[in-house]
Amino acid sequence: MRMCSARYSMTFNRSLKKDRSTPTLSNGSSGAWLPWIFLIFGIAIMYVPSMIDLFKGAWSSDQNAHGPIVMGMAFYFLYFRARLLLINGQLKPSPSIGLGSTILLFGLILYTLGRSQGVLMFELGSLIIVLSGLVVAMFGVQTWRQMWFAFFFMLFMIPLPGTVVDAITLPMKIAVSYAAEHVLYWAGYPVARSGVVLAIGQYQLLVANACAGLNSLLTLEAMGLLYMNLVRHPSVRRNVILAALIIPISFTANTMRILSLGLITYYYGDAAGQGFLHSFSGVLMFLCALTLVFAVDSLLGRLLNDSRHAKSNVRKIKLKHPSLFEFLRKRAAVNVTFAAFIVTAMLISTVSAHVLFPVVPKAKSNIALDKMVPANFGEWSEIPSVMIQASVTDTIEGSTDFDQPYDAILMRTYANKNGDQVMLALAYAKDQKQDVKIHFPEACYRASGFKVTDLTAINLPLDRVASTEGKINPIPAKQMLATSDDRSEAVTYWVRVGDDYAQSGWQARVKIFRDGLMGKTLDGILVRASMQLANQNDATKTYAIEQSFLRQLVQQIRPEQTDVVLARRQ
Repeated sequence: MRMCSARYSMTFNRSLKKDRSTPTLSNGSSGAWLPWIFLIFGIAIMYVPSMIDLFKGAWSSDQNAHGPIVMGMAFYFLYFRARLLLINGQLKPSPSIGLGSTILLFGLILYTLGRSQGVLMFELGSLIIVLSGLVVAMFGVQTWRQMWFAFFFMLFMIPLPGTVVDAITLPMKIAVSYAAEHVLYWAGYPVARSGVVLAIGQYQLLVANACAGLNSLLTLEAMGLLYMNLVRHPSVRRNVILAALIIPISFTANTMRILSLGLITYYYGDAAGQGFLHSFSGVLMFLCALTLVFAVDSLLGRLLNDSRHAKSNVRKIKLKHPSLFEFLRKRAAVNVTFAAFIVTAMLISTVSAHVLFPVVPKAKSNIALDKMVPANFGEWSEIPSVMIQASVTDTIEGSTDFDQPYDAILMRTYANKNGDQVMLALAYAKDQKQDVKIHFPEACYRASGFKVTDLTAINLPLDRVASTEGKINPIPAKQMLATSDDRSEAVTYWVRVGDDYAQSGWQARVKIFRDGLMGKTLDGILVRASMQLANQNDATKTYAIEQSFLRQLVQQIRPEQTDVVLARRQ
């Protein structure tokens, strides 16, 4: 062992002698820690507030609880990889100041936009780019290439945009619900399912986003990739198969979690199912899934006759080696002027983010939809609700998993003399953000167990309104036909975001982002009218009734409150 240590020490000393001509950013003082303090200060000024917000917000939810774990492991792996390169004499500073500064500048711009507009993918993703720029500027592109996996691994700590989460988790929730329903039914339990809501006995369980399996899938994939990078299996086939098998492993683990929570709720009540056991079951199932990943990897090694590991790398880490921090102090000290320039740019980026931060207007802060919408108007009169409307969110009453985007919700049923019944739903939010925004009905209907069989964009004409001059431009709205096992519904709706009408979640995000850069915080509302269909061939007639209903509704709203439901374009 002593001979090995001496050999690595000699290798390191020879590499230092060989590379003394390598250009660095050193200011001539080998003990100068001041530039490093500057850089740490600049990074802390930018990202400590972001981390605090994440721990209070996205990372505090079950859906993104893996974020801080991945971040900690990524930084440790970055340190681990740097030590390994140092031991092997491969950590040779070859600064690329121009390229590194360009990458760093791009990261700072991304941070400014993300921090000011609440785009977590930009805000947290900029940390990866900023660190990459610093590594390239101080050590060169070759060193970054040798550490690329640490930066790639950091991607798993970034919360996904809501639009992506909605698109991925809904089919995952439905699949997990379907599997759990059939297993419980096979076992003889009284169970039924509507969309992502399971009814077992007298209890209802919502399969929320956190239970869909996306968070555990991302975490397991991250852990699996890290594990494969550390052990360095020589078989590409083994690595690919293991990465692919993580998907069914995650699905199985989440199905088992839903089954266990369903049985706990069935035997011990709703309080037990939503209490400590709810969170504990998630941790337990994840640990079981992680253990299963390791077991599957071991089995693959036996089946593929591939049991070789990179043991030499592990032995090197255990040997005595030069200190990484001592190396940074002596061989890679950053020039004070360059460090001051970087910190100044970081401070400018931080201040710019605060300047661009949108201001929430005080107007419309207290919207009373029940008072704004009359109980009787035109040929329509409110009646006791005998039909259950589809939710305006993807949750059920009492659920705490969803970050409620609405400040006011109104759901009523109206009827005319012909016996036509229209279900009205209004959902208003005074502060539209990237992570908390209005839900489009098609997502909510799917979560309630419906299939959207038709979705068509229309221009909905409205009659003259007292507060306007002339005729209002037609509203960009949508018609939707949704069916389930026991009923079909025709739906007409529009979504107003600020002074425009959004046709999709992506369009709403772009509108929020664009106006946010001008310092505006937008309000928004969902206006939805729906009717049950006895025959889908009556859809055209039903849409006409809904449009007439909505026109009469807008006419009866007081002029000073019309802009709550309609966009006012100058």
